[in-house]
Order: sequence, then C-alpha cells, then structure tokens
Amino acid sequence: MRLLLACIITVVVETALFWAAGYRKKEDLAIVALANVITNLTLNLMTGFIPGASALAAVLALECAVVVCEYLIYRSAFGGSAKLFALTFAANCLTYGLGLLLQRFGVL
Repeated sequence: MRLLLACIITVVVETALFWAAGYRKKEDLAIVALANVITNLTLNLMTGFIPGASALAAVLALECAVVVCEYLIYRSAFGGSAKLFALTFAANCLTYGLGLLLQRFGVL
C-alpha cells in the first residue's frame, strides 16, 4: 500500500508542477504521469534491496538516475532545454522532500 501511495503522490505532485509550468496538453501530462509511474515504482522497488548502511548514498544515486531518465523521456517528447532539465530536477527534489516529510510523520 505504501508503494502505491508514494507513486500516486509523486504522479499528482509532479504532473501538477508540469501543468503549472505550461505543459497543459493532455498528451503532455500523460507522458509526465507515465514517466513518473515507471520511475517511481522502479526506484521504490529497488530500494527494498538496499542494505541499511548504504541506503542514503544508494537512494541519492537512484534519484539522480530517475532525474536523468525522466529528462530523457521529456526531451524526446518535448525537446531538450536547460529549463526542462531544471523543471525535472525541481519536481524530483520536491517529491523526494515531500516523501521524507510524509515518512517522518508516518504517512508513508
């Protein structure tokens, strides 16, 4: 259940951020949502195999990989730009931080 909730929160927040940044076509938002479902579920499933002692470094490395993967998807769909990379990075920082906050309060 936690995995599904984390994915839903990520999809809602990141898709809303892209909408606010001007990506308003249904097709564009569907690409953002699908990219986030794929990367979020993959990341969260992979973190289950990481030993506790190396968890922080591994999670940060995986988060960086997620940013790169999502940006490559978005670049293919929307065209590449520094602004798009910054938006992708900011969206992932936001949802990572939100996830930490929700874990701290026992929501996730």
